[in-house]
Amino acid sequence: MSTSMQTLISYFLLIFLINLRSTLFYNVTLKIFFNFVCNFRDEDQYSSVDIDSIRMRKLMESANIGNDPSDLLEEDMVGVEFKSVEEAESFYHIYSKIIGFSVRKNQCRKNQAGIVTTRSWCCSNEGFRRTKYIKNPNRVREPRSEIRIGCRAMFRVCYSKITKLWVVKEFRANHNHCMATDMQKHFLRSHRKISAAELEQAKLLKEAGMKTSEIWNLFVHQNGGWDKVGCTKKDLYNSLAAGRRGSRLTHLFWADGASRFDYELFGDSLAFDSTYKRNRCQMPLVVLVGSNNHGMTCVFGFALIQNETAETYTWVLQKFLECMKDKLPETILTDGCRSMNKAIEDLMPSVVHRTCLWHILNNAIKHVHEEGFVGELRNLIKRYISNLLVNLIYGASG
Repeated sequence: MSTSMQTLISYFLLIFLINLRSTLFYNVTLKIFFNFVCNFRDEDQYSSVDIDSIRMRKLMESANIGNDPSDLLEEDMVGVEFKSVEEAESFYHIYSKIIGFSVRKNQCRKNQAGIVTTRSWCCSNEGFRRTKYIKNPNRVREPRSEIRIGCRAMFRVCYSKITKLWVVKEFRANHNHCMATDMQKHFLRSHRKISAAELEQAKLLKEAGMKTSEIWNLFVHQNGGWDKVGCTKKDLYNSLAAGRRGSRLTHLFWADGASRFDYELFGDSLAFDSTYKRNRCQMPLVVLVGSNNHGMTCVFGFALIQNETAETYTWVLQKFLECMKDKLPETILTDGCRSMNKAIEDLMPSVVHRTCLWHILNNAIKHVHEEGFVGELRNLIKRYISNLLVNLIYGASG
């Protein structure tokens, strides 16, 4: 049976499994599906190492490289041309997996137009960890084990304007550490990746009711061994968890009829503040409040947000104005947050924006350590406000 036909049949079984409602038929069909998919693998199927060797051979043939990958030297690689930077990156990743080391991106240089002209990759053991990350007195957790030991192996390509190809300018093959064995290569970080097809399959199986550990066992049998899956069980757990996090609530704005009525009457002044994750959802809560003619607090609206960026605050203000029929306040008070300031400047440029007195005094306590300064500042602000009110009242009556 061809691979495409096997895949088609497996997905038909999976769709039938998801739509089952009976627990008995569900369990029976689940076992049938598991055994069916596990028997997909033919005895003569290539292992992951064999597939990498085939891909490597094709890349070497297209780049006119004659030597065996394990015997490549600098003089063999310098001057070799690749059609694209992606092809060069694919070559070095497959080469590193065959040899037995992990790769990470190193340098990327661009011209004045922002186009990449130089790209390099290096061994993950390149360089040394900075001292400030090791000798941190405020560290809560123990530092990770040191893997950067000054390995100088690297691969660098540059774009040629003449040939329109990517030319190898530097290739260092020597390492100062031992290479991973065939049983250890799949643990290397740069070679651990769950494919898009397997991730979609895992999501469907998860919706059908399978546990993540059972999905992992299915992948192990389907690929012919845990070392041929291409990722670890922890990677599978993290990928499925990331998908669930991506479908969670990000922003929520709420205001009822009483809030809208209060804003219509007392919306001349608006206080705009947020509390940092002090709720069950662990999300910042934005509170929009004002004051009525009795000096009592009026709540105009709430918002739960995912982060405190200018774009998020812009969204909050847009929803607030949409709810309040685009009525702008006369003044707005904030805690001085730069993201809030940016959002207010973009959406309410004509509104008078001031920083809350409590936050001003609180900042003075933190940053000015002169005795009596905060009290003098408080009295000065109060006198200024009192004089301003007197002038407004008597000026209006006169």
